[in-house]
Amino acid sequence: MEFNSLFDKRNLVAENLKQVLRDKGYTKVEFAKKSDISRPTLDKLLSSQIDSKTTFDSHMNKVLQTLNLSVKELMLYQSHSQKVNAVFSKNEPEDYEMSSMANKQYECLMEVLDLCSIYY
Repeated sequence: MEFNSLFDKRNLVAENLKQVLRDKGYTKVEFAKKSDISRPTLDKLLSSQIDSKTTFDSHMNKVLQTLNLSVKELMLYQSHSQKVNAVFSKNEPEDYEMSSMANKQYECLMEVLDLCSIYY
């Protein structure tokens, strides 16, 4: 896979880049500073919203250098983090089931935590 093909695959680049940043423990602010990219530009990279190939290429060069990744490594990246789908407790009754409302709240909380890992 070549660097020139990244622009046409911005959605995949954005998804994989999000996973790399999460797995490496970067916040958006930290990574933006380290890679010398503005935070709004990083947000645009992560949401596939950069329409200029020149701008995209310039910033992706910085991203790949900062992460020490090749184009192939980024495009084939597999996340190493495991998503937690349940909370286990040994003090709950044997026949306990979460109500649908509690389950919705739990899912919402997990989404908030997921967002926090991206932004902070």
